[in-house]
Amino acid sequence: MKKITLFTMLFITTLAFGQVLPLDFEVPEDNNFAGFNGTVASVVVDPTDATNNVLQLAGNGVDFDGAAMTLTTYVDLSDDATNTITMRMWSPVAATRTHLLKFEGGASGATELFFNTTMMGWQTVSVNFGPNLGNQYPTIVIFTDSGSGNTATGTYYIDDITGPNGAAIPQTPVPATPAPDPTAPASQILKVFSDFAPYTNAWTRDYNFGQSQLVDLGSPANSTLRLNLAAAGYGEGRNNVFDITAYDFLQFDYWADTNSTEIRFFIIGNAGSVVEYWYQIGGSAAGSQEAIVQGAWKHVEIPLAYFQNSAPRSTGGTGGFTKANFFQWKIDASSNLQSDFVYVDNIYFSQQALSTESVALNAFSAYPNPAKDSWTISSANTSIDAVQVYDLTGKLVIDLKGNSTSLFVDGNSLANGMYVAKITAAGAVQNMKLVKE
Repeated sequence: MKKITLFTMLFITTLAFGQVLPLDFEVPEDNNFAGFNGTVASVVVDPTDATNNVLQLAGNGVDFDGAAMTLTTYVDLSDDATNTITMRMWSPVAATRTHLLKFEGGASGATELFFNTTMMGWQTVSVNFGPNLGNQYPTIVIFTDSGSGNTATGTYYIDDITGPNGAAIPQTPVPATPAPDPTAPASQILKVFSDFAPYTNAWTRDYNFGQSQLVDLGSPANSTLRLNLAAAGYGEGRNNVFDITAYDFLQFDYWADTNSTEIRFFIIGNAGSVVEYWYQIGGSAAGSQEAIVQGAWKHVEIPLAYFQNSAPRSTGGTGGFTKANFFQWKIDASSNLQSDFVYVDNIYFSQQALSTESVALNAFSAYPNPAKDSWTISSANTSIDAVQVYDLTGKLVIDLKGNSTSLFVDGNSLANGMYVAKITAAGAVQNMKLVKE
């Protein structure tokens, strides 16, 4: 099982696809290093040789800034006799500078080593990795002026990165089409991630954490987040809380491959402590709020009341999410064994539900609520298929089936307090708060 640290800002957020080692930057495929944490990566003419192309990394002066590229063949570091990576690196200063070379992703996880440049100009660097490493590292990451507290900066040039190639990386599944354009009125939404042109009112991040790839699925351009949940989740946050009181729903589109069985969308609050709340798609029946769809785009619409009425999913806080204290969001799974590739697009908060995508929250009513012993859940015009009631720890306490517009929920055996009813009707799912007193 993996864990994402909420405040980690050094991981790669945008990866592009490259080729195999060696990388000499003389072919277009090598011009795919993507900078992160402020580093600017580009292929340029060697300042000392006009006939040669090199990778230029312009650092940003933070602890962990650099650039990354996903290859088409794994790097194989499993043989201790051949797991040395060599490269030529040009430094702008005649002094010792510390950098970091990292390989990550895939079944082999991640491994990294610090290395130094010691002179101004070109020098050959050998990075000797240790024994007992893996053979499936798809992503190469170079951090310039790296390490905790290392705020040095400079523009470096890199060429002729050489090392042991392994097996070809299996082709990543890709949706045949981009996600459908959103239909919510622009005047009623707060965009989190989308390049849908009418959406201009945007929540902007201060940092990100985890891993994602920004890919183009359409013509004209349609940027989409690709996540490999077998490696890591991905999220974004702000330095201070953001008030989303004006909005009542969270909306997003996802596409999951055939190996993906679970997706969790986290809303994270900070009212003096950082607390996570999540909505689960697929996975265990007790924790799932709706079934996962594989191989097709699926729109998800979640009432923010669901998070407000939920128990915290991590230590450090009590009670439900407060809209005035929105801090971060992320997408992940309960473990890296649950899912592989998931594409996500059109993440936004909205003021109203989309009637074409789900049963409106106000289509259901519970009477009485609060109740002393039982509730009747009714729908104005939709047959209720099932009602599942969960306590605030996520435990299923009532599981009812139905086929009418009204369903009696006997709560005599329940302790006083707040519960969440998951109502399934017409193929859609909505959640409602129930209170017993």
